[in-house]
Amino acid sequence: MVIKRTWWERFVPRPRTQWGITATLLLALAACRGQHEGPGTVTQKRLPQAVISARADAQAGVAKALAPEGAPKQILFGDLHVHTTFSADAFMRTLPMLQGEGAHPPADACDFARFCSGLDFWSINDHAEAVTPQHWSETKEAIRQCNAVAGDPSNPDVVAFLGWEWTQVGTTPKDHYGHKNVIFRDTGDDQVPVRPVSALSPQLVGALRNPAPLWQRLKFPILDWPNRQRYFDMGKFQEENRDVPMCPAGVDVHKLPADCHESAQTPQELFEKLSQWGFDTMVIPHGTTWGFYTPGGSTMDKQLTATQNDPSKQFLIEVYSGHGNSEEYRDWRPVTYDANGEEVCPAPSKNYLPCCWQAGEIIRKRCGDLPKEECENRVTEARKNFMAGGIGGHLTVPGATVDDWKDCGQCRDCFNPSFNFRPATSAQYALAISNFDDPTKPPRRFHFGFIASSDNHSARPGTGYKEYARRMMTETVGARDENWRSRLLPEPEKPTAQSHPFDMNNTHLQVFQIAETERQASYFMTGGLVAVHSSGRDRNSIWSSLKKREVYGTSGDR
Repeated sequence: MVIKRTWWERFVPRPRTQWGITATLLLALAACRGQHEGPGTVTQKRLPQAVISARADAQAGVAKALAPEGAPKQILFGDLHVHTTFSADAFMRTLPMLQGEGAHPPADACDFARFCSGLDFWSINDHAEAVTPQHWSETKEAIRQCNAVAGDPSNPDVVAFLGWEWTQVGTTPKDHYGHKNVIFRDTGDDQVPVRPVSALSPQLVGALRNPAPLWQRLKFPILDWPNRQRYFDMGKFQEENRDVPMCPAGVDVHKLPADCHESAQTPQELFEKLSQWGFDTMVIPHGTTWGFYTPGGSTMDKQLTATQNDPSKQFLIEVYSGHGNSEEYRDWRPVTYDANGEEVCPAPSKNYLPCCWQAGEIIRKRCGDLPKEECENRVTEARKNFMAGGIGGHLTVPGATVDDWKDCGQCRDCFNPSFNFRPATSAQYALAISNFDDPTKPPRRFHFGFIASSDNHSARPGTGYKEYARRMMTETVGARDENWRSRLLPEPEKPTAQSHPFDMNNTHLQVFQIAETERQASYFMTGGLVAVHSSGRDRNSIWSSLKKREVYGTSGDR
């Protein structure tokens, strides 16, 4: 009998020992090396003047109809939350095992904003945690190219702003502050920071930046050999980040080396560093109600202090994106607290089913012939385990399916709510609270203008311009087939009538394996846009209107 072998098996002898396996892996490594993820090339072509004029005339006509007296301002539309494959999570989405399309660098974002969504302005906001000195330099140059090809600076076809995302996530309500986009008015080397500022802590460097062990890095290319290059490129991306040392703490930003990775653990630290630079900057909170990373007991109160809020920089808030609505407040909570400060799982209400409660109900249905008292004890235990498990709470119920969880965590009467909604971190809650710490001064308040954007991770600013192509235009992503799904996600547990604890700080699972990826993806949609009432189409006019909060956000047509 003739045994057919693949070309790989014919080229490399089948390993018979551990040494043979290692030799095979080393040969695979030598066969292909990762390449640097470059910035791409901005299309050197300006939109026809007739297109720009028609757009401006239409915008002026609408503005005049809304404000017939006096000189009306134009209403311009943009996207101030855009990621490219310079972001680590965006890079992962491009892998073939996740049905990825390949690289989408900054140049793609510029082209999409100009030729597809037809935006008037946009900003780049890659996650600072993975922006190396080289990628920061390339990002700045790509944004400059985008502005250069847009034509007359006083009447460009698009204005591109430079920025990054400060992506802070705490494991408890006390240390969680959330995500904020940092954007600058200007783009020159002497007008922007030398380095982005991330929220990467020294404790997380090993987990988030170091490449995986050799055998893990070779596993996916070998399993998907025709598409091996993209996996090796991911390894190169990780290596480049690993090789950037952390900046020393407590040093003035001007005295830090240009090639180190700078971080800030709190908004206070971030604002202090931006103030040291002294550039015209805006800091925009977003995703405030997103429960897939926000601890259940979080509120906006701790950010309404003299140190954690800088109203000269933080004057806008993103209330809508491809992740849904973060605007609305409701009086229910994912968790409550007793007199001792211990977490309590609240009972369901008409428009809300707490996931901790549903965890207990799943276990209750499995009790079978157990004595009633024992069953109730296990129900109570399941709810406690869920709350203690944080964003991995769903992993405390063995064998639970998406259907088992129903619509727990969702705001049933909100408009397009974000996943696992957190109402005490919503924009309405933020604007309703006051801080009375200093009795000699008026109460401290947030003063936000509301905007919307996309939070797109495939270099597609303004995805909401057309409702189509869910796989391309939203953040929905998944394994390309069942085989890859089983390789990527934890092996399903068998359903049992007892919950078990999950410890976020002591698990072998990756972040994407902990998150409720399937349930979360079902709530993704195309993004929103930020609208500004602007006196002109130029950079300074748009920036001035943003600072004056002459803005609104839209989730639909312009």
